[in-house]
Parts: sequence; C-alpha cells; structure tokens
Amino acid sequence: MGLKYVEQIKSILLVILVVSSVLLTFAIWTYTPKYQTIKTTPIVNISIADTNRVDDVIKPYKMVVSLEDDMKGTMASFDLDSVVNAMKSWEIRDLMFESNNSSDIKLNEMIGASNRFTLFFPADVPFPVYNNILKNASLNIPESGFDRLIVDWNSFKNNQLKIYFASSKNNTLYSALAGNVDMELVEQKIIAPTNDFAKFTEIERQEKLSLFVSSKDVESIRYTYYLKEIEPSRFRDALFNDPNVVRQSPVGVTNDAYSDATSLMNVNLLERTLSFVNPSAETSNPSIPSKLVFDSLDYINEHGGWTDEFRFSGINPTNQQIDYQLYLLGNPVFSSDTSTKITVNWGDPGIFRYLRPYYTLDLSLPFDTVISTLPSGEKASGVMKVMKEIDFNNVEEIINGYYLTRDNETRLLTLEPSWFYLSNDQWTRLSPEDLGGGKFGLE
Repeated sequence: MGLKYVEQIKSILLVILVVSSVLLTFAIWTYTPKYQTIKTTPIVNISIADTNRVDDVIKPYKMVVSLEDDMKGTMASFDLDSVVNAMKSWEIRDLMFESNNSSDIKLNEMIGASNRFTLFFPADVPFPVYNNILKNASLNIPESGFDRLIVDWNSFKNNQLKIYFASSKNNTLYSALAGNVDMELVEQKIIAPTNDFAKFTEIERQEKLSLFVSSKDVESIRYTYYLKEIEPSRFRDALFNDPNVVRQSPVGVTNDAYSDATSLMNVNLLERTLSFVNPSAETSNPSIPSKLVFDSLDYINEHGGWTDEFRFSGINPTNQQIDYQLYLLGNPVFSSDTSTKITVNWGDPGIFRYLRPYYTLDLSLPFDTVISTLPSGEKASGVMKVMKEIDFNNVEEIINGYYLTRDNETRLLTLEPSWFYLSNDQWTRLSPEDLGGGKFGLE
C-alpha cells in the first residue's frame, strides 16, 4: 500500500473519532435516566385551631376597686383587658420580697384600702411568665408566683406607683415600683371606667380571706348552641409522631382507642373528650413553674389546640400539671356532663398526659338565647352560709359562670348562668333551687 493511501486512511479514522466523540458528548449531555417515582408521605396539617400568646391565656378573672367610700368590681373581659393593656407600658423594678407568712387579714386590709385596685388570678402566676406581660427590670426574677396584683394609685410620685404581688395560697408578699406610669392614662383607662362597674361587697370571715362579690342582681343570658365536634382523627394526626402507623380499635360502644408503639389516645364518644398518654415519659421529678407554663403553651400551640377560649387556671409543679379552663364571654364554664378543661402533665422527655374536650362552641350561631336574672353574689353567699352541706369558712371563692349541659338527642349544648363556689380545690354549682326555688329568669 502506498504512502498516499496510508495518509487517507489516517484522515478517515481521525474524522470518525472526532464525530464519535461529539456524538458521545452530546448523548451524555442530553441523557435523562428513567428514575422510579418515589411515593412521598403527604404532609399532615396539624393546626387544628388557633395559637395563643402568654397574655391570651394568663388573664385576671376579676377586678375589685376600693374607693374612698365605695367598692366596685367587674368580671367583664373588656374591662379587664383594657386595664391590663393600660399597664403594659409600665416598667416594674425594685421587686422586693416582703414576707412568706403574710396573713389573710393582712391581704384583706391591702385589698380594701382606699384608692387601690386588685386583679384576681385563678392560680399563682410565676413571675418569669408575667414578665411577658408586664416588663420587669429586676435582674433576679423569682420563680414564685402571685394570684393577687394590687395597685396603690395614691402612691403616685415621679411617674411611679407602688404595687404588690400576693399569693393567697402560699401567703407570700412582694412589693415593687411601677415606673413609666402615665397618670392621665391611668385616670382615663382604669379609674374613670370604674364608675360603671357593679357595686361590690366584702363578705368577711373570721381570720379568713374575705369574699368580694356583687351587691346587685345581674342580667344574664342563657345560651344554647349546636354541638360541634372536631374529628378525633385530627388529634390523632397532630399528637402521634407518625399517624400512618397508628392503629384504631373500638373499646365498647362509647370509646375508641388509637395507639402506636409508645402512646395511646382514648376517645370518649359520649362525653366528647380525649386523653393522650405516653407512659414512657412519666416522671416523678418536679418542674420549674415558669418552664411548665411555657412548655405547655408551646405544646398546645404546635397543634393549634385552642379550639375555644381557654385560660390558665391551675398549676402543680410537683406533678408537672397545668390546667386551662374553658371560658365563654369572660366567664368560666363548668359541667357535670363533660370536661371543660385542658390538662397537661409534662414528662421526661416531652408530654406524659394530655386531657381535653374535642367539642367546640360555635359562638357565631347560637341556637337560642334567653335573658335571665342571676341573683347577686351577696345573696348567693347568704344562702351558702346556712346550707348544712357547705362549710362557709372553707369557701375560697364565689364566682358567676356558665353551667354546661348536653342533649345528645338534639345535639344541643346549653349554658346556664350560675353561681359556683370553690372549696377543697373543687368547683361546685349552686343550683337555682339552692338559690330560692325553681327556675329563675325572664322566659
């Protein structure tokens, strides 16, 4: 073969190699592998209802104002929210421990002194928690709490007021200065509106806490609502780590059980309540009070568990328990037919027990309303004094609220205005019969 043909063959081979390289490069650039479709687990929306801030659930339930020659009071949410909002610009400083043995008589005198108002809370609020509502400039905020906040507006000087934090249960007393106080705003938002508050009376007991109650009968409204339920499956999806492995099984005719390897949710179909328990998290260790409040608030917020208005109502750091009471229009709701509380027991780690109702009050659509007259707190306390089954000296509080009853056939919830008293950590209703015979009210 001549040299001429060798050079031609080399040229042809070079062209073939170049073309092959270009085609291979193009194939690599444009190649799309056929992956198998991966089945993804659908994202579960665990937000059942609303989320809340600290000041949504930590609220006073009553305000008593002691004037020069009169006493006024209110339980209306609008009035109480207005007062707290006016106080939010204050700066609390110089928090000082006064006593761990403050007597009931001393507390009565402090509340009843002229030109003071007192906010009543249902349980001791830890100072670090209330620091989210009234800013405390003190460096060391104690973990102890208070259920009475007393403001002495007679002490106003240099834009400061003297205030007191008292615990009626633990007999502790703290004092502080509230700075950055605009006295004109105090007069406008706090003191002036008390002219429209109901007249209150102090019911004194020998060496016991006084009861501060309304002096006049009040117009009340009985509400009836359709029973509205939240599907328990929504709580299943919200509370279990992996809803896809949860097993459901009936327990008799009135209960359903949901479970996985570590947790159990029992649903009472009759009472419309549920309990979620993680036994592995049970602990005998006590909790820091403020941490218990923050942890429980975060836990319920994570699944939007505030299906109605629930307020902080009790705390027991020893067994890591915290309670939130159902409220309607500023008044607590109690019932013998179902639960009206959310109870959280914290564990280690995480939640140990969670108890709550899964019905909700559809406030926008009342089925029926009836105007009624509720006897005064003064009359209610007078009745209680002579009732043999009540030890009046052991009564810790008297409040008006709503008594919830349920009609399963018509699926209606009725909320009747009623008086309730607290004794031995138990709320008990005073029935209309206790207060003077049959049904009262204007039908």
